[in-house]
Amino acid sequence: MTVKDILETLEWGPAPESDKFAREWLDEHGPNFGMYINGSWVKPKSGENFETHNPATGELLGTISQAGKTEVDAAVAAARAALPGWSSSPGHVRARYLYAIARQVQKHHRLLAVIETLDNGKPIRETRDADVPLVARHFYHHAGWAQL
Repeated sequence: MTVKDILETLEWGPAPESDKFAREWLDEHGPNFGMYINGSWVKPKSGENFETHNPATGELLGTISQAGKTEVDAAVAAARAALPGWSSSPGHVRARYLYAIARQVQKHHRLLAVIETLDNGKPIRETRDADVPLVARHFYHHAGWAQL
């Protein structure tokens, strides 16, 4: 195929920031997203949820559980129960967890960036080049401090 053929047919490959993969992920894992508290997914006792829409199209992306007092209290209790074990762990052990989270953010950076763009309408350049890398950098930063 020549350059002229390509330009005449405009048969380009998919854009790296195509939302197809993100929409497939949302379809597979959604549309209802609960809260992760104390090692399990929970639904709000109040049954309250809120919808998140693509601001560009109005399309429903998902329904998110709205935490109430019961869920907040449960999350705080779980965090307090986990604190003694976490704080008594050696720094290198805590760092290992934080590094692992940073690597997962990097591994799934494209998905996270596209979903963030779909959810809030930011340009993909901002979510891809600033927001998501900054999330990973924060985990790397705190992992480094944990080792000291």
